Amino acid sequence: MQNWKKKIMILGLSVSLVAGGLYGCGNTEETTEKTEGTSGESQETVEKAEGSSQAQIEKPETTQAEHPQFVADGIRKVVLVEDGEEIFNLSNEPAGYKMDFDYWEILNPYDETVTVNTEAMYELFDVLCGLNFQAPVAVDAEMDTGIADSRTSITLDFVDTLDDSKAKQTDYADKTATIILGNEDGAGNRFAAIQGFEDQIYKLSASTIDSIFGLDPFSYILKIPVLINIDTVESMEIQAGKKSYEMNVDSVNGEYQFGNKDVEKTDFTTLYQEICGIMLEGEAEEDRITKEGDPELEITFHRNSEEYPEIQVSYYSYDDTHDLLEVNGNSYFLVNAEDVDNLITSVRKAF
Repeated sequence: MQNWKKKIMILGLSVSLVAGGLYGCGNTEETTEKTEGTSGESQETVEKAEGSSQAQIEKPETTQAEHPQFVADGIRKVVLVEDGEEIFNLSNEPAGYKMDFDYWEILNPYDETVTVNTEAMYELFDVLCGLNFQAPVAVDAEMDTGIADSRTSITLDFVDTLDDSKAKQTDYADKTATIILGNEDGAGNRFAAIQGFEDQIYKLSASTIDSIFGLDPFSYILKIPVLINIDTVESMEIQAGKKSYEMNVDSVNGEYQFGNKDVEKTDFTTLYQEICGIMLEGEAEEDRITKEGDPELEITFHRNSEEYPEIQVSYYSYDDTHDLLEVNGNSYFLVNAEDVDNLITSVRKAF
């Protein structure tokens, strides 16, 4: 996909976050639009009308499923463990200041500040829904299935229904299943069992399992560092080099300021859009995640409720073409250094 098209999509999503009470007040009417995404796929944008916050629904305890069945809309958590090491953790984490698509978080190998590409996520869910645990197979007693000594597994939390509509309307999972993966059978399959019911053995396609464990976590995130609705922001501190700037906003009363200067909403949201519009270009090399000196640019989002987490975004020099992004102390990704320079220029011009 051409880079300019990517930027149009990303900036369009950023605009939706500043266009009028989106992203986190209520769960009233919502419409979903599909638009071309960052990797040639569609991205999901959600427009949500303003409304009062709903009471938090109590999260139920999950119980183990003996013969797990689920639909894509019912999956609430996926954890991949390979040789005893957790390599991927995708979890649905609802919060009052988020929109539905932003409930999803990749807790491993990233953290809660990463925004998930739900298009790619549901492709993974469709693959997982193809795993069948309804018909155990007969296994020769002398055959080593590898189940007993396995340290590789897939854990799923899900809503116990095959009704798509009911699954969509249910916030939390009520069932869980850990799929233990054993040896291959020599015929393109892999032995598997559900934890707690290891006496029942299944055969799963080895190529399907390989595709699941071979996923690239970077492809499961939107290529925007942070998505923060302007209606949850009280002020922003910006440090660009040795100069400091402050943006203040009161969305309810329609008041916007650059420092002590009142500005029009369009001027404020144009700069806010540019701040939220810098795109990720890749992952930093683990042995090069070092931050020397002060950041080129640092932006702290102060929220208008104690319930909303404060977010600090920093950009450090990395190489001739990239800056290292840090969000709340975590550094995983690279952005275009020229984009950061352009943003600094825009901030200085605005003030």
